[in-house]
Amino acid sequence: MTSRAFFGKPQAGFVDGGTHITAYLVPVYEGRLVVFDVRAKEARGRWLPWDVLDFGQNPYEAASALADSWCNGAVDDLTLVDVMSFVVPGGGWELAIVFRARLTELPGGDDAREPYLYPEGQFDAIGNFDPVDLDRWVRPQAPTATPPQPPLLF
Repeated sequence: MTSRAFFGKPQAGFVDGGTHITAYLVPVYEGRLVVFDVRAKEARGRWLPWDVLDFGQNPYEAASALADSWCNGAVDDLTLVDVMSFVVPGGGWELAIVFRARLTELPGGDDAREPYLYPEGQFDAIGNFDPVDLDRWVRPQAPTATPPQPPLLF
């Protein structure tokens, strides 16, 4: 039997069966995806900037902080592009709020992570996100035109 998503008191970390809300940043530079090669042993690999929201935190402000921290604040557009839901190990649940950040310059690296610029139109699975998700976030499609409607006659 499923249950509704009512949550208890905030926790200091991940708990089995717990819930967390995250903000993810999809950095885009000149129409190409930017990800980060993380060097930390426990998180080694290619990642998008992300963080767990604090209790009551505004998701847009969290995404803006990610842009400042990971992308040196070189963002001229920050747009909500998706909200996704994932089951996490231990029976928990993640609600992921995804923002696209259009960058004005490539971010610099540091001793913890190095940016990687994908070739145009190339995408790999990153974390829970499939290449098709990254493609539509990086290269959003223009809305299809609505056919003209005949005038209403009363």
